[in-house]
Amino acid sequence: MTSFRLNYLETPALTVEEQIALDRELMSEVGKGTRPPLLRFYDFSDEAVVLGLSQEEERYVDKQEAEKDGVPILRRFSGGGTVFIHKGCLVYTIVTTLTPPFKRFDVMGAYKTAFAPLTEAFAKKGLKLEFREPCDLAVDGRKIAGNAQSQRQGALLIHGSFLVDPDLIRIKRYLKEPDVRPLYRAERSHEDFLLPLSDLGLDEQKLKALLIGAWC
Repeated sequence: MTSFRLNYLETPALTVEEQIALDRELMSEVGKGTRPPLLRFYDFSDEAVVLGLSQEEERYVDKQEAEKDGVPILRRFSGGGTVFIHKGCLVYTIVTTLTPPFKRFDVMGAYKTAFAPLTEAFAKKGLKLEFREPCDLAVDGRKIAGNAQSQRQGALLIHGSFLVDPDLIRIKRYLKEPDVRPLYRAERSHEDFLLPLSDLGLDEQKLKALLIGAWC
């Protein structure tokens, strides 16, 4: 398999909404060839519930609870599921060109290719990382990251949220238990399904170093 490498890009602190807009802008630049393929992390100054492109708010979000706490509800331009972006999460974005080893319209193949270096990096920490369809990363059958993808104008973007030290109480409060679930989740609740990486000895700085080492 042809490998790929990314350039690490530091970006400024912005609101979650502004970070999503910056993802779109960077994707356009990579697609046009005016910026090289990249990895970056969100440095966000607020928090938000973020829906995937085609998700219905009433099915996935408890709007009343989010509004009561002043948490905005946003929608991104990529697919994937609903997430609560907050300080207990590490949000990453990778953007590259739709050239080998990536293929246009091959969504599952793009995920598997992109995450292959992470599988090796986690293995060095004694952790067996698994890609679970449609778009999760898991350890020991429990979700550690949700991911989403967009392909357009010659560029591939994958971004996601790693659960480093998540606020499971507020995740449960704002995000409804989904009626359509990945097969590996079965009937597990948020608390039983989600696995904080802090429980595995990874804090935000260690995780950043692992991701940069794997992708860059």
